[in-house]
Amino acid sequence: MIKEPVHIGENSISIGQYLRYAMSAYMRVWWWAYALPLLSCLALSVMNVNFLFVAVVLLFLVFIMLLFIVVVYYGIVPESRFSTMVKDMELRDDGVFLKLKKRVEKENAPESSDGNEEDIPLYEIEETIIPWNDFTKIVPKDECMLLMFVRPRYSFLAIPYSAFEDEQHMRDALTVLRSRIR
Repeated sequence: MIKEPVHIGENSISIGQYLRYAMSAYMRVWWWAYALPLLSCLALSVMNVNFLFVAVVLLFLVFIMLLFIVVVYYGIVPESRFSTMVKDMELRDDGVFLKLKKRVEKENAPESSDGNEEDIPLYEIEETIIPWNDFTKIVPKDECMLLMFVRPRYSFLAIPYSAFEDEQHMRDALTVLRSRIR
């Protein structure tokens, strides 16, 4: 049982950071599928120079297109918005509570009662809870920690270290996370 919810401040990461972490997780598993044909062609180029051209085509055309497909497939999952949108977080007994702040366009924003445009909210709040059993592990990185989702593969909830007030606050949050994610 969590004595009291651990509040983690407003945070988000950029889409570029999200894709970098997703691609590194993907390549850690599938690097051999890219290296094997390339190394085979380079080895065969000793006997026939045409294999060198095949290796260059693989490297600069085929692999780039495959990596682009991977970025689209794993980078545009609904779970990616949990990391890239501005959010407030709380670690609770039932899971990770998120208050996602969706940006509202001025045309769609509600009108102010007194006509003052400064009172118009720029964000619409969406609340969601991610249950603890949706996470598999905690992966520390240089700028943030990643809470890996069970499904889909290579997706995660990123918590930047800058979201914590101080070192003790981060230790408290890590204690809760380690007790819930196994």
